[in-house]
Amino acid sequence: MTKTGYLEGPSLKERFLRLVYPEKCVFCGTILPDTAKVSLCGPCHACLPRYGRGFERMPRIPGIHGLFASFVYEDSMERAIHAMKFFGRPRIARTLAFLLWEELMRQPLVPDFDLIVPVPMHRRKRMSRGYNQSERIGQALGEIMNIPVEGVLAKTRHTKPQSLSSREERLINLENSISVPDPSAVSGRSILLVDDVVTTGATLGTCAQALRDAGASWVFAAVIAIA
Repeated sequence: MTKTGYLEGPSLKERFLRLVYPEKCVFCGTILPDTAKVSLCGPCHACLPRYGRGFERMPRIPGIHGLFASFVYEDSMERAIHAMKFFGRPRIARTLAFLLWEELMRQPLVPDFDLIVPVPMHRRKRMSRGYNQSERIGQALGEIMNIPVEGVLAKTRHTKPQSLSSREERLINLENSISVPDPSAVSGRSILLVDDVVTTGATLGTCAQALRDAGASWVFAAVIAIA
């Protein structure tokens, strides 16, 4: 299930560029060897706040058959995710996707997925930020796991930032805001829904319900961190 090319060292061109722009750990900024496969130093890797609970059933998130969170949203992990989302550092998604995959592979049983689906972002917000961080994570994870990645979900209505709302407000805020334009893309398939952080689960639940309404057989979710 692993596409080993992703985990090979950097190309000669990349190593040459690193002579001018050294690769740094995304968590502490330590300069890494020019052969580093991901932007992560050993000490930071060892002390990351791992969640370690595998796929959990979450009654508060309807539509999700199981939620997998790699880390707790705190300390260095929180800072790295903030840098990726709000400070124009989308390349951090590659290292976070690797860490998500690594934690997944620690599990004794991982479901078979037909498709990885990133949580969508409204076009207005995407234009403002320049990218969808969940999409970047999903694409990198799909490359590692050799699973297709498709943006089958659409954010049809711009909503206010979820971080400013309670769970009840988030659910109202998201109502009728996410759809599956082409149900045939998910019908009968096992889906891995990917996002960066889960807090109340309102966004994941809304996405999962849209996928199941469109005919998806199974919907699991994986996030980098849980708040």
